[in-house]
Amino acid sequence: MTNKFNACLSAVALTLVSLVALGETLRPEGLFSLRELPIVENGADAQRLQITDRSGVVLVDTDKALPLIENEYSPNSYDGYTAELLAERQTKITAIDLQGERYDLLSPYARAGDYLLLISREEGNGAYNFNLRFRYDGTAKSFDLNQVLLNENNTECDHSLLSTYLIDRKILGVTSIANFDGSRVFGVLKDLRLAHQTSANTAEKLMPATVASNFDAALKAYKAGDAQALKTLVGYFLSGDEDGDCEPGNYIVEKYYFPQKVSWSNDLGFLFEQAGHYSEAVELLKHITRKHPDRIVAFLNLADAYWALGGRAQAKEAYGQYHEKMLAAQRQARIPPRVLERK
Repeated sequence: MTNKFNACLSAVALTLVSLVALGETLRPEGLFSLRELPIVENGADAQRLQITDRSGVVLVDTDKALPLIENEYSPNSYDGYTAELLAERQTKITAIDLQGERYDLLSPYARAGDYLLLISREEGNGAYNFNLRFRYDGTAKSFDLNQVLLNENNTECDHSLLSTYLIDRKILGVTSIANFDGSRVFGVLKDLRLAHQTSANTAEKLMPATVASNFDAALKAYKAGDAQALKTLVGYFLSGDEDGDCEPGNYIVEKYYFPQKVSWSNDLGFLFEQAGHYSEAVELLKHITRKHPDRIVAFLNLADAYWALGGRAQAKEAYGQYHEKMLAAQRQARIPPRVLERK
């Protein structure tokens, strides 16, 4: 057995993960049709990806999907992909980050079914990875590329997942695992990540299910006037590790600003402020007012956060901007008295 193969996975059998809720009807052709995913050695520069169904019929057999790519910075180490089989439900998809942690993400485009997930890995890369999601077509007996996810991790603090973006799969020039060339696509993925960093972001950002549920619970606590529950629930949004909390500037915007859900992000900034996390509120709301100057209420929320933080000059400026925008919108009757007192 070669050193290259030892550097990766040797004869791994991965069983299908069942995410079906109790009482949910099983699809006879779907959930249990894929039994295991043996990955076996196939020469010095690749692993062989082979998938069989329950009856032993080979559905996928290729050595191009899981290449061992020499890492240019680290001798005797190799990049490439790991593989998982997943059973997914409607409206939620699974993402796997650099640390192997799994996250349920909300996606209106998600389709229930069995998936082959290829997870990119790169020696020395602690910042991001890609998940390539191939959905199993039981009629055609094929795995078709369904979604491409870019996971960004928190490199400043606890290395947890910061955000996941849905990337246009057509850019890869791949339709199924049958025409997937892992070596070629690996280079394309690295270029995609660079383009994502250096250009205006247009990729859709997906929200983790736990983030959505925590937000709903925190908002409910605020409306009920339960200050202690609000503080506890909002605390779940903060990042940190054994060395302490993460500086808000290192993660708040990347993790909680959703361009397609600006109202949600603004409301979270408000909840940060109400729970006493003023620095987190300022980071998020400052970004929203810059990107969305027509979001008038964000200026009020930002001003209140600055005021509570002791930043009187910044607060006065934000109160003034809010006041001007409310007058321009002919909504002066709805301006809170504190704005006139503080601006």
